Amino acid sequence: MKRQYEQEIALLKRRLNRETKARKLAERMLDDYSQQAFLANETLRKAVATVEEKQLEIEFFVKSTEESTSAESHLTLVESLLELCATFTDASYAACFLSKDGNLTSTPTIIRNKENRVSQLDVTNVLPLSTTHLLSAWCIQEFIPSNNGREPSWLVYCNFHYAENVDGWLVMLIDSELIDEEKLHALDAHIAQLRHSLDKLNNDKLRKLEMKVIDDLKGQLSTARKQLVVTDRMASLGVLASGVAHEINNPLAFISANNKYLKRALVPAIEGLKKLVVALDGSVFAKLVESNHLLKLEETIIEVLQDNTEGIDRLSKISDSLRTFVHSSVDEHTVIDLNKVVKDVLKVAAFSKKYTKDVSVQTLESPALVNANSREIEQVLLNIVINALHATENHGDVSMAVKDENYAFSIEVKDSGIGIPKENLEKIFSPFYTTKGVGEGTGLGLAISKSIIDAHDGVLKVESTENVGTCFSILLPKASEKQNMGVIQ
Repeated sequence: MKRQYEQEIALLKRRLNRETKARKLAERMLDDYSQQAFLANETLRKAVATVEEKQLEIEFFVKSTEESTSAESHLTLVESLLELCATFTDASYAACFLSKDGNLTSTPTIIRNKENRVSQLDVTNVLPLSTTHLLSAWCIQEFIPSNNGREPSWLVYCNFHYAENVDGWLVMLIDSELIDEEKLHALDAHIAQLRHSLDKLNNDKLRKLEMKVIDDLKGQLSTARKQLVVTDRMASLGVLASGVAHEINNPLAFISANNKYLKRALVPAIEGLKKLVVALDGSVFAKLVESNHLLKLEETIIEVLQDNTEGIDRLSKISDSLRTFVHSSVDEHTVIDLNKVVKDVLKVAAFSKKYTKDVSVQTLESPALVNANSREIEQVLLNIVINALHATENHGDVSMAVKDENYAFSIEVKDSGIGIPKENLEKIFSPFYTTKGVGEGTGLGLAISKSIIDAHDGVLKVESTENVGTCFSILLPKASEKQNMGVIQ
């Protein structure tokens, strides 16, 4: 029995040893597995943290790019990107400073300032505002605010060219023991992107300005070309007008003289014929005269001769207008009162068939003295007034006013008539341009008026709105201050 118990005990001990070894092996394997699992978890945690940081960086760059491409102004771009930087670095203070020649140009734009820890003076004492070149990277400096005794933080700043001769500074305060180097690389890329975006904005602005200047120059060139063409035409027209006026005057003189002779000869002849018929009443001669209705020709002949006279007068006026257009006389200038000229013109205009309404007149209490040719100024005014009366033939009023314009006197002729279309305003001073019907206008009136006023060192201008009315203004230098007319022009 004893031996049997000893064998069973030995067997149990062997089993216990095997189980002890197995348990220890399992514990070692469990420890190894736990350690590997821990290491794997740590690696995974670090990988997740790295991915999250990379995701933040990617989101930072995406948002930064979006802001850079969508910003419409310098300040909007800088503020939005500074906010992104402050969020990315969890900065407790973020601001933008603008400087010129080492001095601040305005109050800084502060995006963040937790607990008002940082004052403007704290920052400006640190920033190298006199630096004109761009920093190659963000500068990092230990910083202790003057208004509290907290642990030091890191002041991070970098500069950029904001606009012409104006530099900008992005400044942030980061509360941490260490600065993440990866974030610094991201900030370096960000400041480069900001600089590029600002350069693009400045270049776009410069291009727009250049395009505006180019468009203005093109407009001026086009105007100059038009003026050159007009000047060339006017020169040719001057030679032509001079020749036409001369050629018209010669035969016109013969026609006029012959027409006057016919009028003087025919009218008495018809009167004599009437008396002869009465004296020889019942005779063959008297009957012959009556059967051919010769006595009734008197009225017709008189009408024809009168029409001839009016036609000759019109041709004569056209000829005179052409000569005036070619050479507006600046001789015989005397000191005249525009108040009197306006009243005299109104009396002459009253004889016009277009004068069917009263024209309101406003003159100065004191004399409006200018050095001018009275006849020519009256001619200009009369032409403008007649045009105004024509424009208000169906509806509207006409007014005239003499005004004191500092170095000059002006005469305004206003009407509330049909107005002048915008596209025609540039043409109204061109020779032979007219909107009137055939036989109603030569198209020389305003062209001649313009040349007359120019010869008087004056200004003739017009403002008009279709279906509202027109205002012609004549400015003439005062008799004693003609040299100052450049100011008015």
